[in-house]
Amino acid sequence: MTVTEGAAPTSEPGKLSRSRVIAARALVVLGIVLLVVSIFANFIRNEALDSSSFRDTSQELIANPAIQNQLALTMVDQLYANVDVSARLQQRLPNDLKPLAAPIAGLARDALYRAARELLARPRVQELFVTAASLAHAQVVRVLDGGGPRLQTANGAVVLDLRPMVVQLGDRFGFLGNVDQTLPADAAQVTLLRSDQLETAQTLTQTLKVIADWIWIGVIVAWALALWLVPGRRRRELRAIAVGLIVAGVALLVVRALAGSYLVSHLTDSETVRPAVDAFWSILSQGLAEGAWVGIVVGVIATVGAWLTGEGTRAQRMRSTVAPWLEHAGASWAIFALVLGLVVWALPLQRFLTGLILVILAVVGFELIRRQVASETPDGAPGPSAGWSWPAIGHRRARPEPARVDELERLARLRADDLLTDEEYATAKAQALARVGD
Repeated sequence: MTVTEGAAPTSEPGKLSRSRVIAARALVVLGIVLLVVSIFANFIRNEALDSSSFRDTSQELIANPAIQNQLALTMVDQLYANVDVSARLQQRLPNDLKPLAAPIAGLARDALYRAARELLARPRVQELFVTAASLAHAQVVRVLDGGGPRLQTANGAVVLDLRPMVVQLGDRFGFLGNVDQTLPADAAQVTLLRSDQLETAQTLTQTLKVIADWIWIGVIVAWALALWLVPGRRRRELRAIAVGLIVAGVALLVVRALAGSYLVSHLTDSETVRPAVDAFWSILSQGLAEGAWVGIVVGVIATVGAWLTGEGTRAQRMRSTVAPWLEHAGASWAIFALVLGLVVWALPLQRFLTGLILVILAVVGFELIRRQVASETPDGAPGPSAGWSWPAIGHRRARPEPARVDELERLARLRADDLLTDEEYATAKAQALARVGD
């Protein structure tokens, strides 16, 4: 390969066998697949086994209007199914109005529904739902972790008990009498886990815990081996990993959308229930969306960084263009912080640690770019300077042609980054020395 002054190398760096290149790319793909599996496993584990996460999810669920509507309908249906509303009205009405008990009971359903909606909007009643859901979840976790040989609930099932909320609804209408005594103990219960599902659920839980805890090691090993196999193509493989992160994130978002559509269309045939199911899945799968978007953002940042720090002509031209901005640390960091803040705010991040990791990666990448631009700037490292004026957009400072030392340092960096073989480095070095001597 011949390197001319001011031009980037264009031929394949290093002499690698085709099998090593294919193996490296296969390992990159394997790492991406394992990463997707890891995100899925952690998402399911956090939603199924993490009590604090589940409590937060329950609060979001009960605060959603679509879910409140469906829950109010369920409460009214349970009340009418277990209490003879018509008979109760007939007892209270005057003799001449007793024949109207049945029609009035039908009309009272709308009033009960509105009352249920009002109840579910109250923080105290919402806390009842969160408490009931958390108790049921705690029992599920205890059973799935092998904490008990059998389910200590009615009919051998873990249930979500909505009975206290139905009782509160009935107590608001005096003609219904003492609803707490009338309502059966097993009324208004939603089955979460049956006893015949116990063994399968425990096996899946233990498998998911192992996958979530350890599969990330496989991701790191696969990518490390891929980079080790191709010493002259490491920048390309890093770029492939970054693009793979973007593809994985998009794939996760697509799977989330398809799964939501499947649940809405197959779990219920009722149009009135579908908005609640859609809202339920949207809230429950926020953790999956968070992992997907983080992968996309990290992939975009890494892809742009790999291109911007490369030796291509366009990358060098871009670095030359942004150099006047990066020379002033205060201004460049302020703009970077503003852009990063907007990105983090726009992402559906639920956990502080996820946002912190994203910020650290972005900050490290930005500082590395600043340092590279500084090393290519003749007048030293970028930093704050007194009396500077804001550089005009699109203005590029005229720079002197690189001297012999600058040219040799650039070639040395290319060799250190495995972008030149020993033979190519020696040839380019000799040509650089010859040009200076002319």
